[in-house]
Parts: sequence; C-alpha cells; structure tokens
Amino acid sequence: MPRKTSTRKNANFSLQKEFYSDLTIDKMLYAVTVRSPVSEGIITAISHPDLPEGYTLVTARDISGPNLLDTPRGKIPVFCEGNVSYSGEPLGLLVGPDETMLKQILNELNFTIDTNTIEDYLPDEEIISMENTTEEKSKREIKKAEKEIEEIKQIKEDFFSNTIAEREFQWGKCFESKENQIENFEKIFDTSKFKFEKEWIYAIKIKNYGEPNGALCYWKDGTLTIFTPSLWLNNLRSNLATVLAVKTDAINIKKTTSTNTGTNSIWYNSIIACQCAVASKKVNAPIKLVYSRTEQEQFLDTVQPISIFHRTACDEKGIIQAMDIKIKVDAGFTNPFAQEIIDRLVIAGNGCYRTKNIRIRAEAQKSLNSSSSLDIQSIDAASFYAVENQMNCMAKMCNMSPVDFRIINSRFENLDKRKKDLYPLTLNIEKMAETLQALARISDFNRKHSSYHLDSQNWKFNSAPKEYVSVFSPPMRGIGIACAFEGSGYFGSEVYENNQSLELTMENEHTIVVHCPSISTSIHEIWTNTAREILGNENIILKTNSTFNEKEEPTLPESIYSNISIMTLLLKQCCTAIKKRKNQNEYPYTVKKKVPSTFMQKWDQKNFTGTPFHSTSFACASIELELNPCTYREEIRNVCIIINGGKILNTQAATSSIRLAVQKIFNSLIDDETIEVQNLKISFIQSEENPCQIGELVYHLIPSAYSQALSQALNCEINYLPLKADSIFEKIREQKKLLKEMEEKKKTAEEKNDSKDESRKDN
Repeated sequence: MPRKTSTRKNANFSLQKEFYSDLTIDKMLYAVTVRSPVSEGIITAISHPDLPEGYTLVTARDISGPNLLDTPRGKIPVFCEGNVSYSGEPLGLLVGPDETMLKQILNELNFTIDTNTIEDYLPDEEIISMENTTEEKSKREIKKAEKEIEEIKQIKEDFFSNTIAEREFQWGKCFESKENQIENFEKIFDTSKFKFEKEWIYAIKIKNYGEPNGALCYWKDGTLTIFTPSLWLNNLRSNLATVLAVKTDAINIKKTTSTNTGTNSIWYNSIIACQCAVASKKVNAPIKLVYSRTEQEQFLDTVQPISIFHRTACDEKGIIQAMDIKIKVDAGFTNPFAQEIIDRLVIAGNGCYRTKNIRIRAEAQKSLNSSSSLDIQSIDAASFYAVENQMNCMAKMCNMSPVDFRIINSRFENLDKRKKDLYPLTLNIEKMAETLQALARISDFNRKHSSYHLDSQNWKFNSAPKEYVSVFSPPMRGIGIACAFEGSGYFGSEVYENNQSLELTMENEHTIVVHCPSISTSIHEIWTNTAREILGNENIILKTNSTFNEKEEPTLPESIYSNISIMTLLLKQCCTAIKKRKNQNEYPYTVKKKVPSTFMQKWDQKNFTGTPFHSTSFACASIELELNPCTYREEIRNVCIIINGGKILNTQAATSSIRLAVQKIFNSLIDDETIEVQNLKISFIQSEENPCQIGELVYHLIPSAYSQALSQALNCEINYLPLKADSIFEKIREQKKLLKEMEEKKKTAEEKNDSKDESRKDN
C-alpha cells in the first residue's frame, strides 16, 4: 500500500526519506509520456478517436512560460513542439485516473507526421548563389544576396551543427612553431622505430536497479509542492519557475531518496518535474509521473559508444616520442555537460604518462539518439581504457614488460627536478613507480605475464595441440595491468563557480550540526572522527541539517557537492575556527567556510593548462583470468588493487566501497551476464596527506586490465567493451579460422617448394 503524504505547506526545501513512487495523495491522477514514433520529421498533430472522460492530453500549448530552457549547450524543449530530435522524444503527457487505461489510450493515439525537417524548409544557399551569378543584378542586390547566404549558413551552423562541444590539446617541440606543425608531427611517426595504432570502443554502462525517475506534485493556493529524486536543486527550482511563470519562493521541493548519478539523472529530472507540474496545473489535481523500467533504460540510463583512436610512436629504448589521439563522443540529441565530458576525456587521455609530443582532438556530436547518460565522476574511464590498452600494445611491440614500460614513461620519471616542469597539465601522482613495483610483487605479474605470453605464442604458431580449446589442452590464461588517477573537484566545470561552502554550528559542548545536503553513512563517520580529533573531544556527536530556504540552496549538483576531499577540507577549517574562538562557552556558535578563490586560479580553462583538480588519487590493478574450455567463459583467478589516496580515514569503509565497486564494474563488462570475483586483494599506501576521492578509481582500472588479460589469453586484441555473452566463443572461432588459414598457406608454400625441388632434380 503506497504511503500517504499530507498536503500541508512546508519549507522551500526539505529532505524526504521515502521514495517518491511510494507516495500517494487524495484525488491523485497518473501520467504517462506520449513519445514521438519517429526519429526525425515534424509532428503536426496528435489525436485520439474517442478520448474517455477524465483523461487529458497535456502538450507544449499548456505551458504558461517558455517551452525552451537554456543550457550551456543550447535550448532544450520541455515538450517537443513539432520538430523531432530523436525517436521517443516527449510530445506531451496523457493524464488520467487509471494507469492501465492510460497505456491502452497511449497505443490508440494517431500522429500526423511531416517527414521533412525544419532544415529542409530553409532556402538553399547554393541555389541563391547560382541565381545571383546567372542573372544581371546590381551591386546592391548582389550584396543583399551574399548577406542572405551568410545568414542561412550561420543559422544552419548554430542550430543544425552536429558538433556540440570540442577541445584540441597539443604540446611538444613540434608545436612550438606555427609553421609546419603537422609535417613535423607526422615526421616523428615516420622516423620512430616502433609505432602502433588502434581504435578503442567504450560503451560500458554501470547497471542501476534503483527507482526510476519521475515526480509527484500538486498545487495549493498558487504554490507548487513537488516530490522528486533531484540531484540539482538550484537548477530544478530555476527551471520550474521559468516554465510555470511563477516566483521561485512559490515552489516547495521535497527531495526524495535518489540512487542514480548519471548525467541524465542530474539535469533531465528537472524536465520531467516541469512536465508533471504543467499537467498538474492544467487539470488542477495532484499528478504522479513514474518512468517505467524500459523508459528509464532507453531514455535516461542509455550510454552511447565513445570511440578513441590512438596512434603512438616510441624510440628503440621504449620512450614515447609522440601520441596522436582522436576522441568521438555520441552525445545523443544533447547533453548540457558535453563540454565538461570532453575536457575530462582529454585530460585523462594523457593517462599517467609523459610524452615529448602529444595531440588530442575531441568532439561531442549530436545524433538521432536519446541523450547519452554518462557519469561525470567516472567519465575518465573511457580514456583510461584506451590509453592503458595502447600502452600494453606498445610494451609488447618494444619487447618490454608492461610494468617497466609504464615506469620509464611515467609522468615524473627522468624529470630533472632542478628545471621547471613545463608540461601543461599538473597532476599529483608522484608515487606511480613505487605503486606499480609493489603491485608487480604482490601479483607476481612479471613471471606470469612472461609465461602466459609464451603460451599464447605457442597457440599462435600451432605448436600446441591441434584443437584450439579442448578439455585435454592446457588452460588458456592471461594477466593484465592498468593504472589510473581520479581527479576530484574539477575546476573547469561549467557549473562549478567557486561557491562551494560548508556551514557548521556548535550547539553545545558535545553537539555540532553541519548544514549540507544528505551525506552517506561512511562520510558521516569520517566527519565525526575528524571533528573529534580537531576539537579534542571524543564525545562529539555530529548531526546534519539538510533543510534549506530558497536563497540557501546549493547551486551545485549533489554528486559534485558531496565531494569528500573538498568538503572534508572545509569541515576541518570550520572545526579549527571553532577551536580558536575567543569565548569558549559561547553556544550556539556558527562558522561558514568557502572554497578559496585561489583554488580556481590554478587552472586556466581557456588555455587548458595548470592544475585541473582540487586533489588527485592514484591506483593500479592487475587481473589474472583463465578461459574455461567447456563453457567458453572466463574465470577470474585473482584481482589485486593498490591505492594511493592520501590518509584513509576509515579503512573498513573504504575497503567495502572498493569491493562493491569491483563487483559492479565486473557485472558490466559483459551484457546481461555476471562475472564472479572471489580472490580480491585491496591495499592502501600509508600517507598523511589530505584524503582524496577514491570511489571511482576501480571503474578506471578494471576495464583495461580485464581486456588486456583476455587479449593475452586469446592472443588477439579485445578493443571494445562491453562484450556479448558469445563474444569469447566468436573470438576463439576466429582464431581457429586464422590457424586453419595459416596451415593452408604453410601447406601450399611447402608444396610449391617440393615441386621446385623435384623440377630441379629432373633438370
């Protein structure tokens, strides 16, 4: 039975511990989304042969304010007004008292569709240009026509360009001069002893089984109350006020329990809330809109592939001379975070390595798909997947151990500390060599890698049993290694405006209250221990106050605001200020600390240089696996992870968090399949440095280490993730086919040689 909620007026914002889908209100109606049946064209009409009484269709015409909302990547419609951007785009809401009847009516709707797009109706600049040249016209008419052509080109570029965000990063001696940059860059590849190029495809989606998105809202005395799992309160309130044409203080937000942190859950929740609020206002009744599991996966949790092309050149010592990287992101019809996603991919594209010359070109492109929902916190994983696999291939080509190859090319290796480091990106990952060496010892990586490499070569040259995989043949094994960093508090974020703050009140000798959005149990424990240590009181009880008025609401998305490194730093500053107060018996005593403006000055977003993150953690991991000859599935033999994340305030909580993340990412490597991980070793490097964010490191490490281990076992490159259930079987079948072709070629060559020998004897 759904839990009832009262309709009394509350504060502008409060935290609800319930799920919004469990709530119900008297006389509440349900809503379902009417979606476009086509991916492009113009919807000119929506109709129903006999709409039952009590059921209403809500469209863009029912919106009091503007239908288009401003975002960093352009305007986004609340409801599609005609010109369709992708298949399934919301055209309106169907509202009524019976959910079953709503679904039936939804299937009976008729759509009138013009297959042309708005772009098709714009004048063709080439035709205008031809008319301008073929007819005798005055200079004034010619200038007018030229101006018209430029205006049409500008409109098409502004509204119909496929590129919505881009970034180019280049550094090295060949780029110091403005002349012959490309020629000099290409010359490095032409003259280098070792070079390798490969395209890597990344489309991993971390499975989420939480509550689907949606909202429950009602109006009373001109005030809107809305229950929704919002992660971006300020954006939600602002958009609601704009679309509904009301003041921001006329909106009461009840934030319900939230479990999804994908980019679509951050920004698209406000679109859903606006749709629900418009419907509630039109029918003058409470409205509940809950996405189905299919809608959630298809339109909110969908992940479009990220393509990363790598080209790398090394000298005879294995030192990287040049890297050329092209990153293409399918952003779907739009993504307000596209520029931040592209920038983060470029920063991570460098990996943990230093190269003498590097060029990275990245762009996010529009498509006729729903918006790709990428997790801002783990978006770097795609770049690390590509660069770590590329490093492994280069190590193999240079006939070097993957560990040694990474160490000699690490960011701080062979760096003359007497000279200023001129590399444009500054990251604090100084213990990379020590961490890699420690991992190699724990996992026995070098010995196993060499042994499995020899085994795979035996398969390749067919010196093993004829059957490529059989119950009688030796096991096919592989081991992979990867390293990555996790940057927290990205200073180049378009929503990060240096206004992150924390307010702390000491109510009495033993109780302090932190005014902030909801935090996890582990962070609560960390903050409590931190406060006790600084204040010198083991009896301190820490409470959180997550109620804000309209002017106090955090302007940052919750997933950014809850960053442990920045918020813990602010908590320490607040506790230190309380400890230094003059009147020790003054209660309550409130302190508010803000991120210093000097932090932002460390990063130059325009020139893309400096220190991009508030703090950086580092980790490396190895994965050893074995292929089962009966099931054609991999079995994980062991996983080793070593993390350098500053001072670990709660080792048990950190270990549990890493274990959970490991199982999550392994369950996402193969579609609709699970991979069991039993032998998992997690180690932390002891440090007294400030704690760093480590929760996403596993997502950066596991995919590349897994694909390397699988590639070694199969003796072929796995250049895309996730795999299908039959991918390994298909790869083995491909290898069998290749072996057969090699045998036939060898046999043909031997026959030719024999025939030549016989002809010589006859002569």
